[in-house]
Amino acid sequence: MTTNHIVIILASFMIFFLVVPALPADAESRGFRGTMIRRARTDTTAINFTQAAQESHRRLSFLAARSQVDKQSSASHLDSNNSNTETVPLWMDGVVGAYDMEFSIGTPPQELTALADTGSDLIWTKCGAGAAWGSSSPSYHPDTSSTFTKLPCSHRLCTALRSVARCAAGGTECDYTYSYGLGGGDRPQYTQGFLGSETFTLGGDAVPGVGFGCTTASEGNYGTGSGLVGLGRGPLSLVSQLHAGTFMYCLTGDASKASPLLFGSLATMTGAGVQSTGLLASTTFYAVNLRSITIGSATTAGVGGPNGVVFDSGTTLTYLAEPAYTEAKAAFLSQTNLTQVEDWDGFEACYRKPSNGRLLSSAVPAMVLHFDGGADMALPMANYVVEVSDGVVCWVVQKSPSLSIMGNVMQKNYLVLHDVRRSLLSFQPANCDSYKANEASGSPRPLYQFSITMLLCFYIYNNMYTSVF
Repeated sequence: MTTNHIVIILASFMIFFLVVPALPADAESRGFRGTMIRRARTDTTAINFTQAAQESHRRLSFLAARSQVDKQSSASHLDSNNSNTETVPLWMDGVVGAYDMEFSIGTPPQELTALADTGSDLIWTKCGAGAAWGSSSPSYHPDTSSTFTKLPCSHRLCTALRSVARCAAGGTECDYTYSYGLGGGDRPQYTQGFLGSETFTLGGDAVPGVGFGCTTASEGNYGTGSGLVGLGRGPLSLVSQLHAGTFMYCLTGDASKASPLLFGSLATMTGAGVQSTGLLASTTFYAVNLRSITIGSATTAGVGGPNGVVFDSGTTLTYLAEPAYTEAKAAFLSQTNLTQVEDWDGFEACYRKPSNGRLLSSAVPAMVLHFDGGADMALPMANYVVEVSDGVVCWVVQKSPSLSIMGNVMQKNYLVLHDVRRSLLSFQPANCDSYKANEASGSPRPLYQFSITMLLCFYIYNNMYTSVF
C-alpha cells in the first residue's frame, strides 16, 4: 500500500468520525410540534369560573390522592420499570378551562383532540363506535388503520401499568381498568380498554410505535375531547415515548387562539428573561419549591418540599396550602383598593370591578413568585385577577387542604419548559397569542443526515483517488 493510499484512507475516516458523532442516536435531537386548544371556546372572552372552580376542586382531590399513593409506593415512579401511581388516575377538567391537544393517529391518519395533561402519564383515546360515546367527539377506529397492533402482557408498557392491568390466558392482550372514584350521584367513574401501538402524527411528523390505551368503555365526565395525552414523567407518557427529554408550551391569553406545544429540539428558550428552578425528585408531578410570595410590599410564606407547588396544565385555578394561602390572601386583601363583595365559589378575595374608567391594575398589588435558584416570576395582573361575573373580579387563588397547584390561568403568556432529563423547570415571559416557534425542525432526521455524511465522504474519496491515480 502506497503512502497516497494511506493518506486517502485516513482522510476518509477522519471526516467520518468528525461528522458522525453529531448524529442523534434516536429521536432525542428531533423536534415535534403540536397545538393545544382551550375547551369550550364558544365564548372567547371569558372562562365560566363557576364551573372551573368546581372541576378544578375535584381535580385537586384526585391529584392529592395520587400523591398519597406516591408516598406509599416502595419504588419510585421515575424508575422506567415502574409506574405504580397509575393506579390512581386523574379527574379530567371536563368542560372549561383545560386544554386539548390536536394530533392524528393511525394510517391513514385520523384526527383527534385529547386533554393535554401534565399530571398523568397514560395516553388513551376512545376506540371504535358505540352509543356510549355519543357524538361529542370523534373516536379512533383501529380496524381502519394498517399500523395498529395490540401490545401483549409481556410488553414493558403493560408492566408499567402494574395493578391496573389485567392479562387473560395467553397474555396476548394487555387490558386495563382505571377507576376515578365516585362522580355526580355517587356513580362510579372509570375508563377501560387495552394497550396498543400506533403511528402518531404531530405537526406533520409521523412517529411510529407509540403505546397508548384503546378505551372501549367508560363512565364519567370526559368533556369534548377524544381521550387524554399524558405528558408526565413516567415511561407511559408521550414525552418519554418520543425520547424528547424536554417539552414546552405557551398558553395564550386569547382563548380563541391555539397554544403551541413543542417537544425535543424545538423546546428551547433564548433571549432575556429565562429563569430556571429544579424539579422536586420527591414527587411524580412537575413540582418545584416556592420559597416565598411577594404581594405589593409584603413578602409571605411559600410552599416547600416534599410536595412543593405543582405546575399543572389540567387545572384551571391556582391552589395554595396553609400557611401560604392565608398569609398571601391577607396581603392581597390589605393592599387592594376596591369595594369588596361576597365570596364567590371558593374565591375569598372578590371585588366590584371599577366602572369609572379607573384602571384595575392601579387598584391591586403586584404579585411575584420566588422559586429555588433565584427564579422570580412577576405575574401579569390578568394571571391572578379574573372576572368571574359581570362586574365582579376575584383573586384566582383558592385554599387547598393538601397540594399546592399553579393552574393554567396563572401560566398564561409564559413559555414554560419542562426539562425531564435535567430535572429543571424554566419559564420566560412571552406574548403567546403571537408566539412563533423556530420553524426549523431541529436536527435533520438521522437517516438523512447519515446519507449526506456518507455521500460527502464518497465524493472526497473519489476526488482524492482520481487526483492520485
